[in-house]
Amino acid sequence: MENQKILVVEDEISINDILTFALRKEGYEVRGVYKGEDAIEMVHTFKPDLVLLDIMLPDKDGFQVCREICDKAFIIMLTARNDVIDKILGIEIGADDYITKPFEIREVTARIKSIFRRVNKNSNILSNITQEILDKGLFISLSDRKVYKDGIEIELKKKEFDLLSFLYRNKNIVFSREDLLDRVWGEEYEGDLRTVDVHIRRVRAKLGEEKNSTVIETVFGVGYVMR
Repeated sequence: MENQKILVVEDEISINDILTFALRKEGYEVRGVYKGEDAIEMVHTFKPDLVLLDIMLPDKDGFQVCREICDKAFIIMLTARNDVIDKILGIEIGADDYITKPFEIREVTARIKSIFRRVNKNSNILSNITQEILDKGLFISLSDRKVYKDGIEIELKKKEFDLLSFLYRNKNIVFSREDLLDRVWGEEYEGDLRTVDVHIRRVRAKLGEEKNSTVIETVFGVGYVMR
């Protein structure tokens, strides 16, 4: 099995060097860049599995970069600002996790390993599943992670698909937001409960569904369920 690839996008040379060195010691194939435009180019040429992405970059901020690459790799945002709004915005536009500076290298490697463990776990779960039919004109192919509505493919980001497919595999079971964070994002994820609401809202919007007429039902005061 090939080493997993990580791209470090950080304009502070010392931090970039420390991260790339530490991650190479962990066995990852790592590249480091210092600008947003370079990151976007490297995503297409290096094809990383995960990107460590600083918010404050000299040419374009990390949020802009995240929007352009979030469908191509997992993203952990690096931010010097412990601002809840920044964190929510990052999750809304497609980031999978965030780490606030200053950080311990062990925290960074733990978060990365947590994401890759979830990927491997989901891959194992889906490996024996082929295709299933959803209600209301929806078709989900779990094997190649594609969703169609009325014959048209719906482009979902990684975490959006993970959430939709998890609820599908557990139809008629009501999950709280805490449960969904633990089961879809992982027990080690430290994000806000609103992360779940944001992703549910985005999935519904992409499916062209209204809150009161959707395959993902809101159970008031509890959480969500797919009937």
